[in-house]
Amino acid sequence: MAPTQHPSICTFYCCYLLRSLKPGSRDHVYVGSTPDPGRRLRQHNGEITAGAVTTRSRRPWEMLLIVHGFPSKASALQFEWAWQNPHMSRHASFDAVPYELQRTLYGNSQKKLETKLVALCAMLALPPFKVWPLQIACPDAQLHADVVGRAQRHGVPAHIRIERRAIGQVFEQAPLSCPYLGPPAPGEQCALCRQVLEEERPWGACSACSAPWHLVCLATCTESRTESRTDSLVPATAHCTECGQLLIWGNLVRAFAAASE
Repeated sequence: MAPTQHPSICTFYCCYLLRSLKPGSRDHVYVGSTPDPGRRLRQHNGEITAGAVTTRSRRPWEMLLIVHGFPSKASALQFEWAWQNPHMSRHASFDAVPYELQRTLYGNSQKKLETKLVALCAMLALPPFKVWPLQIACPDAQLHADVVGRAQRHGVPAHIRIERRAIGQVFEQAPLSCPYLGPPAPGEQCALCRQVLEEERPWGACSACSAPWHLVCLATCTESRTESRTDSLVPATAHCTECGQLLIWGNLVRAFAAASE
């Protein structure tokens, strides 16, 4: 059963990696995106007749992992295309990818598991994806350990969690994990600039102590406290100025965007 949720609060959308179980095609993979991974897998396997025509000849399929937590459906589709086409994507250009990975990423084996795992971890270490509030769910223990090791070697940021979890469980619990931000209380002030918060101006609140700030104030404060400078316009993470709680920047943005719909 699909999870019940208010559409303006959170919409689950993920990118997924399939592997063919057909004899002779076990190393053949497919990348796609969907709001419902369980239903989509059934479509790929022909249990539901609608859609998934391009994967028909290599049935049956298994879903190896999903990437979720995208700021929007549009961002998920952007990630999907780059993952499908790392050899064509500007986000995985020659200048951004280490030399030892270029042969794998830009070769002729775009449908192989190795290529997609390399592409996934390379992308998550590059802008803009490395600052998004993404998570990976992988149910298989061996593949999970493999992805964790690759992520460490590629320098994937620590806020991008790689969990060994059942994909169906992630989908069912998605509404419970979505950030929610109601309107600011009358007269409520930014904890940094002390100006009154307005619904039209991007703001956020700490998930632990509820301290509020304008997002631009928190970003400026975070940058001033960071010793090393980055090329990113926004931080990947921040700390609450009141209680020190670690905050995922993308979750703050998602919460404000959902409240503004």
